[in-house]
Amino acid sequence: MEDNAELESFRQQWREEVTRRSKPRPAPHATPISTAPPPVRLPPTRHEASHRKEIEEEGPPLASFDPDELAQQVGDLSVKPDEDDFSRREVSEPTSALEHFERAVEKEAEGNLGDSLSHYRKAYRVDAAVDKSYRNKHYAHVWKKPNQPAPVTPVGATQQPAEVAVVPTPELIASFADLSIPQSEPILENTPPPPCPIANVPAEVITEILRHVAMDDPSTFGRMALVCKRMAYHFAHEQHIWKQVCQGRKFGFQGMHYDFACDLLGEPIFTLGERYTPFPTGMPVEVPRPLSSWSQVFQTLPRIRFTGVYISTVNYTRPGAAAAYSNLTWDSPIHIVTYYRYLRFYPDGSVISLLTSTEPVDVVPHISKENVMAARAPAHRKHQRHPSDVGHSLSGAAESIPPIAMNTLKHGLRGRWHLASPVDASEDADTPAETWKPHSAAEKSLLSDERDLVIETEGVDPKYIYTMHLSLRSSTVPKALQAGPAPPNPSKNTKLVWKGFWSYNRLTDDWGEFGLRNDRAFVFRRVRGWGLD
Repeated sequence: MEDNAELESFRQQWREEVTRRSKPRPAPHATPISTAPPPVRLPPTRHEASHRKEIEEEGPPLASFDPDELAQQVGDLSVKPDEDDFSRREVSEPTSALEHFERAVEKEAEGNLGDSLSHYRKAYRVDAAVDKSYRNKHYAHVWKKPNQPAPVTPVGATQQPAEVAVVPTPELIASFADLSIPQSEPILENTPPPPCPIANVPAEVITEILRHVAMDDPSTFGRMALVCKRMAYHFAHEQHIWKQVCQGRKFGFQGMHYDFACDLLGEPIFTLGERYTPFPTGMPVEVPRPLSSWSQVFQTLPRIRFTGVYISTVNYTRPGAAAAYSNLTWDSPIHIVTYYRYLRFYPDGSVISLLTSTEPVDVVPHISKENVMAARAPAHRKHQRHPSDVGHSLSGAAESIPPIAMNTLKHGLRGRWHLASPVDASEDADTPAETWKPHSAAEKSLLSDERDLVIETEGVDPKYIYTMHLSLRSSTVPKALQAGPAPPNPSKNTKLVWKGFWSYNRLTDDWGEFGLRNDRAFVFRRVRGWGLD
């Protein structure tokens, strides 16, 4: 009798547990805006991808460069935009071996290995030494010459060559302070040069102009340093400009989120107290050690970029089917499969995630929250909408979305993001109350690096939530595009490496782990017009 009572009690507890887990969740559109952050869902264990070693994680310090090579690379710098409109351009089909090789290098840099391999094969069929022709055309001026024997000094020569003093870079830039802004070269020989309107403008006015440029677009401010030595001095010396950029919301750290600021649908979460920011404007702040300037803070500390899209190009091979009339296996085709992952972040804490085989040129200009909702709308609502509501181009003009982009954006997933906190409030008793604190020991263990990034998105089914664990890194120029043997200085915060990818089942409270065997890191690509008012 006692055993039956215990069995009945166990069954009753089991029924209550099943009922609790199977209870339907409220509809997404009916989710109320809470006054406190919801509990953070974190996977129970670390992902296998977190143990990967990124080969191109960091580049060597700039000081380790050979002076002659560094001078050559600086001389080759030019002022050009670093943004892309992702539009198709009419490109003639290559005919010679060198043109096929150049096209293969371009396709390889884009991640399209299938087309790249095809052009490589065509190039080598025509000319077996086409790679030497390519190096001689593009990189002949950067290859190191073999060591030459020291010249023999004539007996009668008494004059000693003057030694060139190596000036440290900070001292060299400081020497530009008293230089004037040079005029342009004459358009015609023996004619007066064109006037320079800002040549005689006071330094205070120049600094104010540069401040407005930096607050509008720090990338443009950086390109102005290549105009002349005077601009290079202001770029490196005016640290109060960099401080305002760092404290700003548009490009700086006030726009970073260290806890979720919205739900999966982008609706804001109202929390009690002020949101944490590492460099508040209402109190004195200092440059964190070991950094020495605000320009280094802006370039080095973890920061999500809103002026473009993060793209992960994935390639893998799979064997094809052998011909029906052949029993041989050595001539079976090998297929190269290419697909892309896209991430677009927003300053309000929301994000758009997209997995597709559509190339960037066809879909990137149209990735936005508005266009994703338009693509996922029911068919009858699409016909009822005005054409001007369908989407917007990069220039801001209303236009219809191409069918290929519309079909691709149907699979776009809305979500939210936040960075790991750069401080640990649990170890400092004097930390202000509004400082971000870890939600649990599991989150503190997972987000062990201040470069870590957590993204939660919708799943393919409403009962699932996807959780991505990424980490910000520095990316270098691909080897195929490097100008010479010396690797260039890496760009900061332009790469997102995988540390884990899971799915969470809301009904059963279970976690599933996605394999990332073929997936590669995300690389940032700036898009013209994004993030600029």
